[in-house]
Amino acid sequence: MALVLSKGGLKASSGFFGGLCKVAKGSQVTQVAFITGKKLRENRPPRPPPFDYRNKNYGQWHVWTDPMEKRFDDNSKVIVVDGLPAAGKFEFCKKLADELEMCHYPAVTFDDLHVDPHDFDYRTLNSKLPIDCQYVDINTFLRDPKGFNSTSVQVHQYLLRCMTYIDALAHVLNTGEGVVLERSPWSDRVFAKAMETCGYIPRRCMDYYQSCNAISLYRLLRPHVCIYLDVPVETVKARIEKRCRPGEHDSPALTMQYLKELDRIYKEMVLPDVSKHAHLLVYDWENEGYMDDVVDDIEVLECDPENILDHGEKLQDWHFATVDQIRAARTSFTNHKYQLLQGAIPCRWDVPEMLRSPQSSFKHYLTLEELYEDEPGKRFSHGFDPTKDEGVLWKSKDRYEDSARPSRRFPLRRT
Repeated sequence: MALVLSKGGLKASSGFFGGLCKVAKGSQVTQVAFITGKKLRENRPPRPPPFDYRNKNYGQWHVWTDPMEKRFDDNSKVIVVDGLPAAGKFEFCKKLADELEMCHYPAVTFDDLHVDPHDFDYRTLNSKLPIDCQYVDINTFLRDPKGFNSTSVQVHQYLLRCMTYIDALAHVLNTGEGVVLERSPWSDRVFAKAMETCGYIPRRCMDYYQSCNAISLYRLLRPHVCIYLDVPVETVKARIEKRCRPGEHDSPALTMQYLKELDRIYKEMVLPDVSKHAHLLVYDWENEGYMDDVVDDIEVLECDPENILDHGEKLQDWHFATVDQIRAARTSFTNHKYQLLQGAIPCRWDVPEMLRSPQSSFKHYLTLEELYEDEPGKRFSHGFDPTKDEGVLWKSKDRYEDSARPSRRFPLRRT
């Protein structure tokens, strides 16, 4: 049984949430209402070929020639799946994406940030670097949750979620294919708040994290649907120990107190907020349920934002007055990933955990120079090494995967 969180608590789902884009009358845009499973999508005409947004900028010429509106259909939506660690999100997302003929975006990893296209891992330089210039990852937090770099880990994690979410929005708007993601930037705060409550980070660091949220989240379109997999904390703890991932099972961070805080913050703070702007389905997933039931719940949900105007802000991020507004959003998420995130790391002199000293920065510079002497090609973006790559002079677009990636040359801190 699906549940939806309302102001009065959890109640049986009436099954309503909205769609991709509602445009003004007279605009030639396909109007759609309900997400459908693949059984109901048989014998449909294929979409126009997707726009190659990974290798092309979306320019003025494409505004007039690209059949954007014809790609959108009832499944051109964003679905986010949330839950505690080890709740079964990965397999759930894979199955749901297959049932709805959507694209699965797995959870982000720090490998996406620290491993370059030539498979060099910048974390191998940490032994030569001061602590405030090291390349952090989740294991940094798991080993020493009260350490100096825990705040940096959480801020990095948040930005990685933002980057993945922007990728997902670009995918929907350029291909028409819906996406299913594991977690989102809006739910990431459960980890930061739990870290503060458990004493892993001080209040000033939580305040810094909230500043990052405030200056970046408003730029994104919030998801259509959030699905929460509810698993008891005791079961989560047992699964973490059973899967025995490196750094997890014996971590001083993943205590029962920390996991209980995650569970509490999800249910008391995050899910009520999510239910204001998206439709929220909550499933008891201690014993894996039936995906057919989940699809059935989704298929009856109303997807037209204009039909639920009495629900306040719900789905109104996807209420576009004109086709040009859709095109503007598409341009932003396709061409301007870096600009969307460039201000998300504020300079706060009262938060030393997110600052680098000049001496440390110089040491970092010398370490990279030593690396570049041995491998000069690492000075260049992927595909722009004049000694190895052809046609560098005529290239005008970086790899899409790199266009919003914080530079590996400088960890995400201010000097």
